Amino acid sequence: MKKNFLLFLAATTGLLSCSTDIIPISTSTSEEEPTSSLQPTSYEKGEDGFIVLPEGHFQHENRAHSFGAKVEGVPLFEGMKLFLGDERVPVYGVYVNSSYSWDPEAKGRTLNGIASISITSGARLTLQTTWVIQGRCHISPLSENVELNFDENYRTVSFEVTKAGAYTIEFRGNRVLHLFVYDLVDYEYNESNCLYFSPGLHDRSNDSRLSGNSIISLSSNTTVFLAEGAIVRGGFLANNATNIKIIGPGFVDGSVFDRNANKNTRLIPFDFNYCSNLEFSSFATIDPAGWCFNLYFCQDIKLIGVKIISSRSNGDGISLQSCQRATVSKCFVRSYDDAIVVKNYPRWDNRAIEGTTDDIEVKDCLIWSDLAQCLEVGYETVGKKMENIRFHDITVIHAFHKAVISIHNANNADIKNVRFENITIEDLQVGRGDGNSNLIDFTVAHSPTWSDQHKVTELGSTNGVSVSNVNVLSGKKTPVINIQGSMETRSSYPNSPHYIENVELRDIVICGEKIGTDYPYFSIAYARDITLDGNPII
Repeated sequence: MKKNFLLFLAATTGLLSCSTDIIPISTSTSEEEPTSSLQPTSYEKGEDGFIVLPEGHFQHENRAHSFGAKVEGVPLFEGMKLFLGDERVPVYGVYVNSSYSWDPEAKGRTLNGIASISITSGARLTLQTTWVIQGRCHISPLSENVELNFDENYRTVSFEVTKAGAYTIEFRGNRVLHLFVYDLVDYEYNESNCLYFSPGLHDRSNDSRLSGNSIISLSSNTTVFLAEGAIVRGGFLANNATNIKIIGPGFVDGSVFDRNANKNTRLIPFDFNYCSNLEFSSFATIDPAGWCFNLYFCQDIKLIGVKIISSRSNGDGISLQSCQRATVSKCFVRSYDDAIVVKNYPRWDNRAIEGTTDDIEVKDCLIWSDLAQCLEVGYETVGKKMENIRFHDITVIHAFHKAVISIHNANNADIKNVRFENITIEDLQVGRGDGNSNLIDFTVAHSPTWSDQHKVTELGSTNGVSVSNVNVLSGKKTPVINIQGSMETRSSYPNSPHYIENVELRDIVICGEKIGTDYPYFSIAYARDITLDGNPII
């Protein structure tokens, strides 16, 4: 029997509990309150530090909407209150990492806010803070042109969202609310093969489906449904399975699991090996204890509207490894390592069998990179075939560490037909911490760190790459465009050159200036047929 599950459709749906449990905001992100005429002096503060809002301050929102009630046992985030109309939406804490340097223990983490809602035609929202705003706030993606209205006396900013997506509301002092907006829709599932997670907290103490290690092993023809307001503290594993779906607007929370690269402790929330016909849709996963998505030797994959925030060592967002026919669309990734990465690995049970990558599409995604690369191919590239990879129509909110666009061929792959198209970077700050200043970084070179970890191979090649319509809106005005093949010097492969060939660059604009072939920050070696807007660079 099929069952329709409507997500709290009534417009009057609201908060079931108003618990005042809070997570203290990190002092490392705070700033001194400025002395200003905007500092309210005649408005009463509550015990929680917020200006008291008068009764009837908000109008009720009559358009259909919903959101999960406050989840018992999960503290609220101190410093922000979010209202949809006159109803309070729970804002929880999520750890982020703005240290911009890799750390095995990820000690430099701080808290941001996170909330989610579902809407039909739109919703009016008001965010109240404990700090003086002074108009210093913006919402990304900037292309949505969300209008902000400030009330400095009550320390509020109001705005309207009209469609589903991921929004970041940023204030001074690294204060951010990550707001995930879903379409209010019917979800259809079959009761006989569905693992349904109801609103509320699910962990191994109260949900028998989560084993002692908090991992649920999924078999073929299974759907996992994460209801609005569900928070699951666990992970999902499948091997040699087919026809699996994980859907719904709930949360998968890895915050209670240990991650330490020195001790190799981890819990990957989505670990799928030798699987096919996979769909991951809508849910958010926060604070994974390592990689978030490990998709290894899988085929026919869809990731649609998934949201990811990671902050711990090796916190890659979506890792596609030796996969074919994969589509990643409308996803949000804030990562403390590569955001979306395509790799080739050998099989662990027989390393003579090398990986194959083909037909990968990443589109309409929103990226925030605190560490490493945003859109990456490599470094692990064990297996000759890596081709037909396309990244397009992507917005990068912030890139703080390394390249936005990158191909690192460190093994034997012949990488072909890779396209990066329509990439907007709102804020390019590469080079922070132990990063580098590359906007584009293409290499074919042996890596002492990565090349020999899984299998020692000769080097391959990269041939046929296009990069078009890249627009850097603000930040670093002189990023490097690095295109570097290499001369092999290992004794096993003496005097063997490996080139990057047939790279076409078009319409690259940096802070309002379209670059030409005289751009002084090209770094090119062991490369052939490299052009910019049809003109040869080398």
